[in-house]
Amino acid sequence: MNYDYLIVGAGFFGAAVAERLATSGKKVLVIDRRPHLAGNAYSYTDSETGIEIHQYGSHIFHTESEEVWNYITKFTEFNDYIHTVPTRHDGKLYPMPINLDTINLLYDKNFTAEEAKAFIDEEIKKDVEKYHITEPQNFEEKGIALIGEKLYQAFIKNYTEKQWGTDSKNLSAEILKRIPVRFDHDNRYFASAKHQGIPKAGYTKIVENMLNSDNIEVRLNTSFKDIESEIKGVKVIYTGPIDELLNYELGILPYRSLRFEAEWTDQDLRYAVVNEADKDVPYTRTHDYKYYQIHQPAVLASKKSYICKEYPADYEVGKEAYYPVNNAESEALYQKYLGLLKERYPNIILGGRLGAYRYWDMDVAIKNALELAATLE
Repeated sequence: MNYDYLIVGAGFFGAAVAERLATSGKKVLVIDRRPHLAGNAYSYTDSETGIEIHQYGSHIFHTESEEVWNYITKFTEFNDYIHTVPTRHDGKLYPMPINLDTINLLYDKNFTAEEAKAFIDEEIKKDVEKYHITEPQNFEEKGIALIGEKLYQAFIKNYTEKQWGTDSKNLSAEILKRIPVRFDHDNRYFASAKHQGIPKAGYTKIVENMLNSDNIEVRLNTSFKDIESEIKGVKVIYTGPIDELLNYELGILPYRSLRFEAEWTDQDLRYAVVNEADKDVPYTRTHDYKYYQIHQPAVLASKKSYICKEYPADYEVGKEAYYPVNNAESEALYQKYLGLLKERYPNIILGGRLGAYRYWDMDVAIKNALELAATLE
């Protein structure tokens, strides 16, 4: 096959661009250096229990975009799962995001909504005066100014420090735009999402369906460097890290990585995900994937659970890059790499979470892919 486009990376961004191009009649080669499709959303079904294992941690599809929802539902059917995430603190589970029940449980009160709001406002005022916060200078000051010290210390501080591997005083206040606090009993994690759910056939099947075209060839276990010499003159959509593509010539862009420890057990989490807020617990999330499969009562009734603990990790070359560390310095380095890319690879277009050096949810990646595909010949 002679190709019009090479797409590097078979995650949601790459798959959506490939599908749109193939539908318009273009010939597309999709490669991925991993042995599977779907990127970090990759999932597979355990043959004994029927549990869909999320290889790289929980993925819950949610979106406010009708365009994205109408697109993705062409390739799969979703169940009606509504995401709720309790946070474990001092041995208790609290609703998260913070709501009226969280406040009453933490403070051992029985506030009405109006009483809780007045109480938290007073807590914030007291703590801002205590720490002389006028204009927050770092993440911690911003957190205290938004929700008060006790809520911040219980649910935000230690989780954030584990996630980013540094003291919250070293993090920019700009990272923290807002902390949602609800003075009602709503415990939906994605309360504003018009659509959410888990694909009944798993995430990998979505990407398989997207790439099921006579105009698309897929090669796994294949990196860009492996075939660079084969595709001279072919337009390239590259979804990997730009610093790796350019051999780290200007330095290494900062990322955070993750590692996962999982085991089959008779223990039962009772939730799909629990956030771990305490400092003495080294992982940030515990997953019990069977609780996503509300459309399969037999799976929910399984006496076995696949419990997965998610540990934040420092990034180094050779590890998987999960989260870009976005700050002024990293953005400046990324922009320098963009300039170098134009010189070295004028036929390459960047995209996806790693290519764009942005933390994107799945729906945002798809939306950006559809927008890009619409501009391509």
